[in-house]
Amino acid sequence: MWFVQSFLYLYHMWVFFLGAVFLYYHLSSIKRYRNILLFIILLIIAVGIVVILQNIGIIPFLWSRLYEISYHGFLSGTLGPNKIVLGMTMLISFIFLIGLNSEKKIKTNKILLYTGIGLAAICILLSGSRTSYVGAIFFLLYFFLTKTGHFVIFGIIGGILFLILINSSSIVMDRISATLEDRVAYAIDGPEDLTSYEDFTGVYDELGAGRAELHMMYVKYLLNNPFIIPFGRGFNNRLGVGSSAHNLYLSLINEVGLVGLILFLRWMFSFMVIVKRKMPGFQLALNGLIIALLITLYFGEHLYVYRPLFGILGLFMAITVLLTIPLRKST
Repeated sequence: MWFVQSFLYLYHMWVFFLGAVFLYYHLSSIKRYRNILLFIILLIIAVGIVVILQNIGIIPFLWSRLYEISYHGFLSGTLGPNKIVLGMTMLISFIFLIGLNSEKKIKTNKILLYTGIGLAAICILLSGSRTSYVGAIFFLLYFFLTKTGHFVIFGIIGGILFLILINSSSIVMDRISATLEDRVAYAIDGPEDLTSYEDFTGVYDELGAGRAELHMMYVKYLLNNPFIIPFGRGFNNRLGVGSSAHNLYLSLINEVGLVGLILFLRWMFSFMVIVKRKMPGFQLALNGLIIALLITLYFGEHLYVYRPLFGILGLFMAITVLLTIPLRKST
């Protein structure tokens, strides 16, 4: 069964990769590109609407009873009922839509864009995914530091639309407040928890849901088995440790070694060095997306094919294709 599972994971990885390659060459005309853009935007809006309708009690849980029990009835729309799946899917979508909105050379419907951005932001908050919260914070920080003027304008317009969406249903606001309290605020008694090193370490241990222990377990395992470090134990081979590390960098060292980790980081950083001067909006989105993911991958494996996270890898590849195609045509 482990071999079959690993084969299916590898199959998904290759399908995502080859799908991204075919998509890259399929989008050979402006018409095709705009059609795909519209399709993606409408999908983001549709998923956001389903999630909100679930949270106000109109649409029921869409997965099996077993999933409902396992994930405590978490409402994720049509996505897998894992908090990080909804959170990271909407974070990638949020960053993508902001890049589209900031890029003047790509003409898109502003109403659809702002609707998608607002819905994605609400879904990120509703997800309760602390890893996604961290990614959103770092992206917004990058946005503020690189394009302060645009950030202020976006903040004003986006804030107004966000308030309109929130105030249209008090239930959604209550769900967001409850989620933030349940997932973040409960561990922080006051400002001193964020300024004191010892207290903040305790906050991280609490909010990390056992990640610190998993990380240390992997570090000790690798140190006790140094022969694994150069080339790893093999794809999806975490049986010797017991569970995944919830840290992609440690998981990659265990499975494909330092060689695989270096190749992965080389792939990720390759998006950063693409020349984007002629399209600053896509520069914002692509660089901000990579920065957010590189940081959040310390707390998760969402750019890997572990079930139920592997769909995020496919979304990431599709979005990076949509962000790089216009760069190729503008050079």
